[in-house]
Amino acid sequence: MVIADHIDPPLSGVRVLALENFVAGPTASMLLADWGAEVLKLEPAGGDSYRGFPPVERSDAGESSVWFARLNRGKKSAVLDIGKEEGRARFLELIGAVDVVVQNLRPGTLGRLGLGYERLSEINPRIILISISGFGQPDVLPGPYTSMPAFDLIGQAMSGIAFTSGQDGDPPAPVGFPLIDTAAGDWAATATLLALFQRERTGVGQHVDVSMFDVGLHLNEYAIGAFGWTGKTPVRGRLASSAPFELLQARDGYVAVAVSGEPIFARFCEVIGRPDLIGDARLANGTLRSQAMDELLLPIIEEWMSIRDVEEVLAVLGAAGVPSSRVQTVEDLFSDPHVAARRMIIDVPDPVLGRVRVAGNPLTSTAIPPLAPTAAPQLGADNDVIDEWLRDAEPRRNQRGQSA
Repeated sequence: MVIADHIDPPLSGVRVLALENFVAGPTASMLLADWGAEVLKLEPAGGDSYRGFPPVERSDAGESSVWFARLNRGKKSAVLDIGKEEGRARFLELIGAVDVVVQNLRPGTLGRLGLGYERLSEINPRIILISISGFGQPDVLPGPYTSMPAFDLIGQAMSGIAFTSGQDGDPPAPVGFPLIDTAAGDWAATATLLALFQRERTGVGQHVDVSMFDVGLHLNEYAIGAFGWTGKTPVRGRLASSAPFELLQARDGYVAVAVSGEPIFARFCEVIGRPDLIGDARLANGTLRSQAMDELLLPIIEEWMSIRDVEEVLAVLGAAGVPSSRVQTVEDLFSDPHVAARRMIIDVPDPVLGRVRVAGNPLTSTAIPPLAPTAAPQLGADNDVIDEWLRDAEPRRNQRGQSA
């Protein structure tokens, strides 16, 4: 099936203002830009903090940091300081010309500046405000932690992810990348699509509250569900309901083995030369096998794998229909043929860096054109877009009124 490359992206004509910094907000607005939205990133004079994260390269074309470039492709940039009265007035003018505002400022910041959702909706009842924060917005669903500042590490720690990951007996171990920041951005992009869809039905916008803590709890749902039913914390690094379901060491590397369900376990036992385990009452289901891993199953599996290379293990398990894979490094991804076929590492042009190789957009469809990324913007390169959008704010309002 051929992916469409002759139709407009689904968010063509949607205008987004982005008041954002670091990861979560930029991730959300970048995905919207990927899908065709026109995203104007409003930055203070110093710009998004990631612009200054070293190494920063400079040339006649400007200056760029890969940390900024990786999350801001396809956007435009204008300098507008909403901390000043003039900037706030300009921002409120723009509200009549746009569809969505994505922001990840500290909770309550917009309200204190007189730019909260109530004020924005007075100007444009169709406006959609997407707010991303550590623990939620005070005007939507406040809680005891609402005012706490947060970065990804805080979210991983508070949500239990840092305690769930790693191995039993080890100290808490956060995942080594901004998992919750990225997932919060993904959820914010999804929320934008839902709000746009609902606006088509109702004609009005809404304030969407995306909390990193909430997203972390969602990501940690397996451990929460397990404890909620049994009252026992699952063993770190192991599923309570399936086994063997973990990373196992072969002679020259590691293999991921995912045995879920009794038919797969039976095939696995045949492969490792232990069909006698199939009828063992101690291993009758995934929960029992998980409990018996350390004392019974793991020594048997390790003995079988220790004399075999990764390629042999994968060949044998694959032929038997046992889900398994090599454990890849990040470097491996750059030569993985499937990653290339799925366009999941892309080249983003940059006027200073030349190109930046980053993760692509995971959404693939027969009706969405393939991603054709454009460079992350230089700071303030698109200041004139503000005047352009303001000039056609009234025509857009009239058009909305006619279509309502």
